[in-house]
Amino acid sequence: MERYFSNNFNINRRAPINNFRARGKTKFNIGYVVMILIVIFLAIRAFNVINSYSERGALPYVQLLNFSMPLVETTVYDESVHYESKLTLKKVIGETLGLTKISTSSIIENEISLFKNIGNLEVASKSKIPFLSRYEVSENSIAKVTEEELEQLNGVSEAFDPNLKAILEPLNLKVLIYHTHSHEGYSEIGADARWNTDNEDINVMGVGDVLAKELEEGYGITVVHDKTIHDNNYTVCYDRSQETLQSYLNEYGDFDLIIDLHRDSVEDKNLVTANINGQDLARIMFVTSVNSSRLQANTDLANGLAGITNSLFPGLMRNKDIFHYDIGGINGFNMSLSDNIVVWEVGANVNSSIEAKRSAKYMARIIAEYFKE
Repeated sequence: MERYFSNNFNINRRAPINNFRARGKTKFNIGYVVMILIVIFLAIRAFNVINSYSERGALPYVQLLNFSMPLVETTVYDESVHYESKLTLKKVIGETLGLTKISTSSIIENEISLFKNIGNLEVASKSKIPFLSRYEVSENSIAKVTEEELEQLNGVSEAFDPNLKAILEPLNLKVLIYHTHSHEGYSEIGADARWNTDNEDINVMGVGDVLAKELEEGYGITVVHDKTIHDNNYTVCYDRSQETLQSYLNEYGDFDLIIDLHRDSVEDKNLVTANINGQDLARIMFVTSVNSSRLQANTDLANGLAGITNSLFPGLMRNKDIFHYDIGGINGFNMSLSDNIVVWEVGANVNSSIEAKRSAKYMARIIAEYFKE
């Protein structure tokens, strides 16, 4: 009995030790592995989403920093300079998680079979219920111009000077207008489309049309208005516009004036709107780039145009001075190719296209005065 008790006592003393050792063993947790795999999968999807837009991912990066560090938002990173970007942090997250196709109509279609073909234009057009057919023309495909505005555009501008044509026409002057950011549009388009459109009535190419017509018909200046699309791939748009510009220089030699016509991006409409002769106009801005090999000549040209603008039409320029881009523009904004090139901003995304087109007629007068001098 005594030996049995002793043995039993020893067994009971060893049991807690074994249990402690068992509890101390590290168990393999598959949950961590699954979580890591999900993170890797989502990261790959996000990378593919960014790459699919063929543009710089700067805006999502800026938005992420501004969200996580509010101090940075107020001191360093301004989202407004990326207004033309189609890629946002919200879009990256939505497409990564597969949430972009979730909508009120898709939910209703899944629950009620009657509504399933609303999104299919071909089937919807044959629907026996006409009010369910989707209207096919986008609002962005229609330029909303009042009769009064159209009359102003077709009429003679207050800026026009008929005496200049006789002076300038014999000089055989030639001007080239092109657009590195061909899709930059105005307020009619709206934020959902990032103020970008291929509708020439309401983007910078439409403004270029008005400028070209005014120079040719009003002042006898030969104009080449190039409408090559350069910004389908936003990352390389300056490379593409450089090729376009170089091809014209190779064929025709240098021009008397070369304009890369843009519009800016801001939030405050008052900053980019002027009222002159009783009309609202989009304010203009001349831009140079510090990394142009012809910086001094480019600057002299911009200052000459700015001086005429301030003298004839005070308030039309956003600032009295030109905007000197001292960080260095992409490819030097192609300004190294000619002494006679200028980046010319006409208003911003918050201006209407009509305001920008009115300004184009004032721009023509400024150019005519520059050549006269």
